[in-house]
Amino acid sequence: LLEADAYPGPSMVVAYSPCISQGFPMAESIGHCQLAVDSGYWPLFRYNPELASSGNNPFQLDSRKVKGDLFKLLAAENRFASVMRRDPKHAEELDARLK
Repeated sequence: LLEADAYPGPSMVVAYSPCISQGFPMAESIGHCQLAVDSGYWPLFRYNPELASSGNNPFQLDSRKVKGDLFKLLAAENRFASVMRRDPKHAEELDARLK
């Protein structure tokens, strides 16, 4: 946020923000956000156009190697879990494709 605030022009912050309707306790939202990053669902990156003037890449990927389980993240959210309950076989096929 400090980098976006310091930029001399318009800047934007895009954040993953779970809500209670996704079906898990809000007290666990920080852990859920960490799982979103670890699973590769939500990449952490920055783009600073000022870096190009010094010959550096303005795009910086801050996420580390994917180490989490994307299916676990999706199963924890009502919007995806409902699809899994409706068609478990299809959900298993999709999970296999994620690996």
